[in-house]
Amino acid sequence: MLDTQAAVPSLMRWGVSPHADLVYRTLITFGPWSVDRISRSLEMKSRQVRRALDELNALGAATPGRDVADGSGEERVWSSRGPSHVLSALRDRHHRNALAHHRLHQSLSRMAYPNIVAGLARMPANGVRALDGLRKTMERMTELAAAERHEHLAMNPEPAFDSAAVRAAAPFNRKLAARGVAILSLGVPASSDDESDWHDEELRCHGMQYRELPEVPAKLIIFDRTTALVRQDAADRERGMWEITAPELVAELANLFRQQWDLAKDPGRDWTPPMNLTPRESTIVVLLAKGYTDAAIAAKLDISVRTIAYTLSALMDRYDVTNRFQLGLRLGAEAARQAPPAADAGPEDDPEHRPEQEKNG
Repeated sequence: MLDTQAAVPSLMRWGVSPHADLVYRTLITFGPWSVDRISRSLEMKSRQVRRALDELNALGAATPGRDVADGSGEERVWSSRGPSHVLSALRDRHHRNALAHHRLHQSLSRMAYPNIVAGLARMPANGVRALDGLRKTMERMTELAAAERHEHLAMNPEPAFDSAAVRAAAPFNRKLAARGVAILSLGVPASSDDESDWHDEELRCHGMQYRELPEVPAKLIIFDRTTALVRQDAADRERGMWEITAPELVAELANLFRQQWDLAKDPGRDWTPPMNLTPRESTIVVLLAKGYTDAAIAAKLDISVRTIAYTLSALMDRYDVTNRFQLGLRLGAEAARQAPPAADAGPEDDPEHRPEQEKNG
């Protein structure tokens, strides 16, 4: 491990993560380096280095430079800004956000949506801006989702989504899942006119975690814990949303999400497919089990009916059966074998009921 302690005062006191602080010290000490060289020298995983560099880049502390030959091919090198510039920027950011942090904390402690919005409306302009109107909000949401790499937190107070809203959201949700972004979705029980059940099943087959509460305090989306969107008017999505980038404020909103998430429960599913199926296979068999036709599934998943037929044919070959009914029986039996045993413990012994236990995410 390299000793970079003397290179620059710690950035962690200003909210920079330990990995980003270490990578910054390394760049200051040794000059421009590639991700691979940083990873090998610090014995850090490449994804940890990239995440640290993303954080430093967002702070203006590190910037990507030219590509250089590295034996195994061309690789981009990263350079650091000087410590005096970075520390000055961090101090200024901390000063600008101190008052906003205090006001938002007061609003969030009461957990009332009008107080959250009123608090945001009084915030200093730096770190909080209004996205006025639905079109501007959707455009910005698409941009943020396209850049998202690690974690997507969504709190949805709506009991129903119409088919148009689901179709609009599905493409970038699929891209998030395909990139391996961890998706945590917190909602309320669906009403009879909800059109999103098929897409929820699709995302859960791709690893989305979902929980419910009787009600949630706000419409809230957090992208990689760096940018948060909160609806300006709880009852009017056409008004648009607040975009929040001040780190302390985003952290407060992430805490709000976490508090609600820890209180919520997974409502379960009518049927959970075996774990050894691919996400596409799982999605198709789950929707078939819910009564959707091949044509309906193809239209919703934006694939061909032939793709569904090929997928099911491959599954029948794998399970050595000759028709869909037999396949359903085999999949159901395997899913039942993989299901965890019912817990005999009472609520006080259930980890979900331990308020101080940290949950995934």
